[in-house]
Amino acid sequence: MDARRLLVGRAPEQTAIGTLLDGAAEGGAALVIRGMPGVGKSALLEWAAATAGDKLRVLRAVGSVTEFGLPYAALHQVMRPVLGHRNRLTGQYRRALDVAFGRASGAAPDVSTVAMAALELLAEVAVERPVLLLADDAQWMDPASQQALAFLARRVASDRIVLLATHRENEAGLLLDAAVPAMSLAPLDAESAAALLDRVAGALDVSTRSLLLDAARGNPLALLELPRALGVYSGVNTNHLPLTARLEISFLARVDEFDAATTTVLEVAALSDSDDVAEIVAAAELLCGQDDVPSLDPAVSAGLIVVDGAAVHFRHPLIRSAILQRLGPDRRRACHGALARVLPDRPERSVWHWAAAALRPDSELAAELERHAERAIKRGAPTNAVRALERAAQLSVDGRDKAARAYQGAALAYAVGQPEHGERLRRQYQDLVDSEHDGLRYEWLYELADGDRGGDQRINTLVDLADRASVVGDDTLATDFLRASALRCWNLAPGRPVGKQVIAAADRLAVVDLPTRAQLLAYCSPFDSDATIRALIAQVPAANRDTTTSYRLAHAAACAGASDVSQGLLTDAAERLRAEGHLNTLGRTLSLLAWSAMRRGNWSYAVAAAEESTRLCAETRQPFWEASSLVAHAVVAALRGDFPSAEDLIADADRKNPRRFATIGAVTLIARAAVASGQGNYEQAFTCLAQLHEPANSAYHPAHALWSVASMAEAAAACGEVAAARSLVDRLPVEVRETTSPTGRMNLGFAAAVLADDDVSEPRFAAAVAADMTIWPYERYRLLFAFGKSLRRRRRVRESRDYLRRARDGFDSLGARPLAERVRAELRAAGERSDSPVADVWDTLSPQEVQIASMVAQGLTNRDIAKRLFVSHRTVGSHLYRMFPKLGITSRSELQRMAAEHDR
Repeated sequence: MDARRLLVGRAPEQTAIGTLLDGAAEGGAALVIRGMPGVGKSALLEWAAATAGDKLRVLRAVGSVTEFGLPYAALHQVMRPVLGHRNRLTGQYRRALDVAFGRASGAAPDVSTVAMAALELLAEVAVERPVLLLADDAQWMDPASQQALAFLARRVASDRIVLLATHRENEAGLLLDAAVPAMSLAPLDAESAAALLDRVAGALDVSTRSLLLDAARGNPLALLELPRALGVYSGVNTNHLPLTARLEISFLARVDEFDAATTTVLEVAALSDSDDVAEIVAAAELLCGQDDVPSLDPAVSAGLIVVDGAAVHFRHPLIRSAILQRLGPDRRRACHGALARVLPDRPERSVWHWAAAALRPDSELAAELERHAERAIKRGAPTNAVRALERAAQLSVDGRDKAARAYQGAALAYAVGQPEHGERLRRQYQDLVDSEHDGLRYEWLYELADGDRGGDQRINTLVDLADRASVVGDDTLATDFLRASALRCWNLAPGRPVGKQVIAAADRLAVVDLPTRAQLLAYCSPFDSDATIRALIAQVPAANRDTTTSYRLAHAAACAGASDVSQGLLTDAAERLRAEGHLNTLGRTLSLLAWSAMRRGNWSYAVAAAEESTRLCAETRQPFWEASSLVAHAVVAALRGDFPSAEDLIADADRKNPRRFATIGAVTLIARAAVASGQGNYEQAFTCLAQLHEPANSAYHPAHALWSVASMAEAAAACGEVAAARSLVDRLPVEVRETTSPTGRMNLGFAAAVLADDDVSEPRFAAAVAADMTIWPYERYRLLFAFGKSLRRRRRVRESRDYLRRARDGFDSLGARPLAERVRAELRAAGERSDSPVADVWDTLSPQEVQIASMVAQGLTNRDIAKRLFVSHRTVGSHLYRMFPKLGITSRSELQRMAAEHDR
């Protein structure tokens, strides 16, 4: 029979899925099918499996509401049939899977490394035959598996892998991501619903048929099940219960017909975190005693369960949930206790059943749950550890143990992006505080929750908390409080007096290391700390820098405006983070790298970093950093003259930054000004940049105001707002005007020349041009342009041409098309013809292609590049295949030469 005829009313959905399956030989895809219970999500997966036939290799995983947090349980279901091929993987990826699945011990792999290993293995297997990966009821899968499957779903486009997942409507889950396509499955229309009912119950009288159609409301499961319950369940039309509740009642009506032994085995099966028939029957026997022998046959005959070899499955999750809802607390505990007793050799599973069976605190069980959490962390699944720590706290006898476990669980929940669990545990911990140290820890949880943006008052509070933490001997907590207070200084407005208090506290407590001290100086006092920060960085040899140290030093350099130092440090930190698989911190690092590279004139590099950061920050749910990356990308787009793209990126950043930190507000205004200036709307550009100087404005940020003074002065001179611009510069805080920062001095020197009266402008321009501006190429070419214009307008045409030529060539080299065309217009006015440059073929590459080309220039293989970019090596190969025709080349060696030349 044609598989398409097995479903009714789903032709559009079948066509969409069929298209994905038909294209699997050329490339992959992912699709999440969402809908209410019983609407037919699982049926579509079964249809897809039947349609795939022998053309695709089908791998399956099913989420269960009774999964008790076993790390990577669902991912293991998917990978188990192909683990025999893991010898095709590199040693790193092979170890990652072995540790994640509990097959070996070793260093804890990051979840992204585990997911990359799974992707590589699936891609290898798919070479022989495309893979269809079916993930049913994804919302109930363990957190680590959800993370891994979401990672796969975003990256299968170039591999012969189709991932289809089902997800209940109105339930949270990590696969519900804007980057993963989704399809909403609606109830059947009236015609299709009637056709399905007639197929399964064609002998109904007209009245009953009408009642059932009305009650089912187009839900396929209801159309299949309600006719079976007509004899024992009446009132399908008048019952005001929700449809799911009516279906559950119809299932329970059949359960009520069974004897006690069969009912018991169904209850145990409903609570079991495994589908193993032997385990379930053994546990049921413990509950029934010797006189009653549990039998599955009646439940199979009634259509409630399916026994497939050694596995038992409920025919629909609503059957399981109906049985679970009927269980009283005592019966639940009894069933869990029976399951625990038949699993003595499976401690990772039995501990959860013992925990569910526990009626009162149990110190030994609590300790075992804590050890379970530690094992989950070692297997690279910290998200799974949170629930174990929460239950361990609940079962703790000693109050100190209870508090310690609740605190650890809350802190871990915030760290792994589970704020809802963190909030619940934080509230529990608040009731357990009974010492000064406990109170300080609670304040730290409050800070992690970002419960109060605050201003100077909150910063002062954090400094006081650091003092108190030092007194009780917790130097780590004291440093955390100081770093948090400093970061608030930077995000809200650096350079304020309160920042000096943070630095003074660090000096007083003497608990911070060199990288942290560099951060505190950069966040709190960036205008007079450049030399000190550079010296601190120099004191930490490269050989002694771990990933955290590299990131902290790089962030300090970036916030101090030392982009000549920060770009190298950020590149090093990014490489370390790629090797370790820490996507969360890598996303932040790449955002900072995008800004540093943009300021250094490395625009293609900046866009590649910004684009990757945007993807990673969206994936790891970091909206602040995602917005920052979007704005960096927007600035480069505006400078290149791609104004529609810049405006779209700015609008997207506005949507991603709901809390409106001053630092994001400031860079967004800088991006808007770049668009306005590029379009010749200098008045609007000046208005945008002037807002950075107004303390009452939500985007007030002295550091970004200083770093954009050159742009503000340039816009002011072009729209006749010279006096207003001079006033803004004069009103800069003293510490800003007297900054020792090279970036700050460059901006002030630029503004002094552009805003000067004609009788003093030339010496000021000469002084500014004579300064070493190697690390600020864009500003240097703008200064040359401004000086050339000034000379031409004073009829010193011959002198002006040299400055204008140098500006034109510089803008051409950067790809700053709007300014390059304006310089050409000035040269024509000065009597010199200037042809437009030949288009750079490099500009036809996408940001990720630019990254790949740069890595090819370094001599990296496709597999090496894939590891760094967290994609499969076949995805890299696909990009290279598309790049060669764009660049007019035919070999990897040609790409290496071209990329190396472009980098130079």
